[in-house]
Amino acid sequence: MEMNMKMLKITLSAVLISGVLLGGCSKPTAPAEVNLRLIETTDLHAYMLGYDYFQQQSTDAYGLVHTAALIHEARAENPNNFLIDNGDLIQGSAFGDWVARNGVEYVSENAHPIIRALNHLQYDVGNMGNHEFNYGLEFLHESVRGAEFPYISANVFHASSAAESGKVNSGWDNPMFEPYVILAKQMQDQHGNEHEIKVGFIGFLPPQIVRWDQQHLAGKVRVRDMVEAAEYYIPKMRAEGADVVVAVPHSGLRIYDNYPQFAEQASYQLAGVEGIDAILFGHQHQLFPGSDGYNDLPEVDNEAGYVRGVPAVAPGYWGDHLGIIDLRLQHSEAGWKVLASEVAVRAVDERKDTALEAMLMAEHEETIAMLNEPLGEVEARISTLFARIEPSTAVQLINDAQTWLVESLQARGEVADGLPVLSAAAPFRNGFQSADDYTIIEAGEFTLGNLVDLYVYPNTLQVVEVTGAQLVEWLEMSALAYQQIDPELNEPQALFTGNPSFNFDVLSGIEYRFDITQPARYNTHGELINADARRVVDVSFAGAPLDMDQRFLVAVNNYRAGGGGGFPGLDGSTIVHSSGEEVRQVIANYAREMTMANDGILPLTLNKNWAIDLPEGVIVEFRGNNSEAGKEEAENIESVKKYDEDLKGYAIFHLKAYE
Repeated sequence: MEMNMKMLKITLSAVLISGVLLGGCSKPTAPAEVNLRLIETTDLHAYMLGYDYFQQQSTDAYGLVHTAALIHEARAENPNNFLIDNGDLIQGSAFGDWVARNGVEYVSENAHPIIRALNHLQYDVGNMGNHEFNYGLEFLHESVRGAEFPYISANVFHASSAAESGKVNSGWDNPMFEPYVILAKQMQDQHGNEHEIKVGFIGFLPPQIVRWDQQHLAGKVRVRDMVEAAEYYIPKMRAEGADVVVAVPHSGLRIYDNYPQFAEQASYQLAGVEGIDAILFGHQHQLFPGSDGYNDLPEVDNEAGYVRGVPAVAPGYWGDHLGIIDLRLQHSEAGWKVLASEVAVRAVDERKDTALEAMLMAEHEETIAMLNEPLGEVEARISTLFARIEPSTAVQLINDAQTWLVESLQARGEVADGLPVLSAAAPFRNGFQSADDYTIIEAGEFTLGNLVDLYVYPNTLQVVEVTGAQLVEWLEMSALAYQQIDPELNEPQALFTGNPSFNFDVLSGIEYRFDITQPARYNTHGELINADARRVVDVSFAGAPLDMDQRFLVAVNNYRAGGGGGFPGLDGSTIVHSSGEEVRQVIANYAREMTMANDGILPLTLNKNWAIDLPEGVIVEFRGNNSEAGKEEAENIESVKKYDEDLKGYAIFHLKAYE
């Protein structure tokens, strides 16, 4: 089918109007036209009910039970539809953790409740995301075995040996899932006549899964580049009779000077592959059309929803929006072609699917019970409220627990006992997704639910062995959190870049400072861009300047150790131990042991081992949490003052260096 959308964009509404104007003189022999609707969810991350597991309260801002109301509405508007989920489905909330905690046997005997929910909603297709692999291959395959719809992914394959695993450039044999499916449905045209329309769906996922989850995938999985997979499979889909081809990449939008093979964000490049009629994407937790990050990109229409002329949609995350693409198809002797299209994202509201809610309520209540299991008490608030302004209690607790485990490994002889132990952790919840996206654990009882708040992902603990020089380069990547500040400028300057807080690693056990008047040494992919730039200064260990040749053991999560974030020197080759234990479990074990030894109290001493160097008189501006806790903590930081509030609910703070 010709993709004339790349030559001319005609809105669906315009075509409908012209149809009305010509209706009086048209004959029944007018070409058949079918309005096809594509409906997408993505990045649900196990948020099934409208429930905030961090605050343990109901919400109508997200959750599949709310999205389902929009799904029912969208289907009622047009029965010629397909419903597709674009992955990152089974991991991300406490609900997903509860299922995973019960293990493979549970999902084998009961069917995964999230898959049951999608069956209930009669999904047509599911695509794999990267987080599907977080719990291991056996759990994944047993989970999706209960799906009453096909799962697809065109660039992930079984590896028969360690030698052929990882990122590869050849071979299309042994796909882990069907690369694509072609689904036929009877659809009604404007004359009331039925036609069989064959729609092909092809899925893609980030090749980085082999690094991010190498503890599960090493030697077992191989991946290929997404664009190469599209170029290989789409002609086959056309040859097999697909009237329409829909790409479903679990991948975001990014424009490169030179497209790197195995890129994580490839939806823009996929739009350039001949034969794709529509794109349903995700992964970046953004709205398309709509999110500001997609403004001013060449060949990207962030108002109407087109990427290089191809209609495309990305409906946010956690089920907060539903994505819809309407394609107007016209039949000719050459087959069906896209005549026009229209793209929309719809926000959820208080409406919900009460039958779906009731179906999931037992598992939800079990999840709440799990979260309320006590671990001890904390004497002061633990938070990430200002975790990139100064050392935070939340990151300190993670690093304390990780250090404790590695030191116990040393005592058992499982890792080298002659090397100093450091730890790396980041503030996962530091306002990246919303004004409420902060860890705030008040003084008092400390529960498993607090661990979900503190540590969002099911990462496992690993140990890397690195030099002092490598530690400094590691921290240079953390410094990407900050803009370069002009020391001569008197007016307020923006402090933070858009780099996510999960890439702001804090290294415990050494002391250092950030000189943010200097330019960045690396870009966000870990590529050296300013060889002479040094933002990480005054680095010391045990009271003396850091020896660049000294070797250290660093406790860190599997994502970072395996190369996640593109940190120099962290590509999996420096790993000396993989515990297999989730970091959250490590923290829980640490909390239990510490509270038993301290009369039920979890001890926590904040080590202020890093700081931002800000020139005297310079003012920088940043946004933060506007709760009473946020205001209270700001008052305890002499250099921070609340200045304003923005329309998204953030407080605007000023940070100023004083004499």
